Amino acid sequence: MGRPDIPLFKIVQRPLLPVADSWVDAAPFVAFFVLLTLAPWLLRRRKPYAHIARRAMQAVSAFIFIIFLHRCLCMLRGWVFALKIVGRNDIIAFGHLCMFVLLVAFTLRTGRTFCGWVCPLGFFNELVSGIARRRSRLPRRSRLIAGYLMLAGVAAVVFWLAYLARPGTQYFSENVAAVWGAGLLLLVGLALPFEFHDRGIKRIKYVSMLSWIGLSAVGVFVTSPWCTLFGDELDYSSGVALISVLLAGTVLAMSWCRYLCPMGAALGWLAKFAPLRLVHLGTCTGCGKCREMCPMGALENGRIDQASCIYCNECVGTCGFAWCDVEAERAAAPLSLSAKVS
Repeated sequence: MGRPDIPLFKIVQRPLLPVADSWVDAAPFVAFFVLLTLAPWLLRRRKPYAHIARRAMQAVSAFIFIIFLHRCLCMLRGWVFALKIVGRNDIIAFGHLCMFVLLVAFTLRTGRTFCGWVCPLGFFNELVSGIARRRSRLPRRSRLIAGYLMLAGVAAVVFWLAYLARPGTQYFSENVAAVWGAGLLLLVGLALPFEFHDRGIKRIKYVSMLSWIGLSAVGVFVTSPWCTLFGDELDYSSGVALISVLLAGTVLAMSWCRYLCPMGAALGWLAKFAPLRLVHLGTCTGCGKCREMCPMGALENGRIDQASCIYCNECVGTCGFAWCDVEAERAAAPLSLSAKVS
């Protein structure tokens, strides 16, 4: 039996700054611009000020985009839809494109600061990942046993809730997000033995991104875990996916952001071209401290996976990690820069 959508509470139900008297709202664009501008400036502050500022910005962003503004943040899907109507309805196309274009521009300059400072789903993933990070400090055998026991419990809860709330129809096109959620649980099971050496598994996120774009391009209205948070209604597929993502994050830290997030994959690829990046200036002793600090598993023996770094600032000031503006350094001292990033 089908279940009706459950309306969620949004303080603002209509555009605050409407464009050409349409549903297109400039207010989210302005808020997005301010947050993305502040992030790279604040991440250079000293600890603990940068850490406090990041948590405060994440909380403010969550309030703005989940509770306050009516606008949804499905930018990747919106970008595909906008390309189909450019020239036929440019105002609506602009409404779908403006946030995505802004995000691309900032990512090309400041890397994945959106993921580490603005994304509300990433914020909640970080909050629950503390459980997974405590498990990861156990001896290897105990770590694996605990991980698989936790994953079994998570899978049981997710599939039980999915069964209880199942809709009357089970068409794939209506349940894409739930399928992605189930896929995440499978990936976590595969990744647990390699959680500190999972660069190969992380490449699956590019398959996820291409699949997501392809489904959107052929007309499938794909929903995602963040639709439950950003939209104004709760649908079955997005709800199941959100539960899967958050519970999977208690088993393996930031698993959705690491392995399956389509937007994270796109931004990770763009971040490789960003001049603002993390560099390692010291000599690695192989202590493994950087690996324990990084919530995304982007650090290993002094090596940095630029596509996975979410600019969280956790490692900066430790073991020789620091921020570097490659363009500024190249202009100031080309020889010293080449030594730093080699």
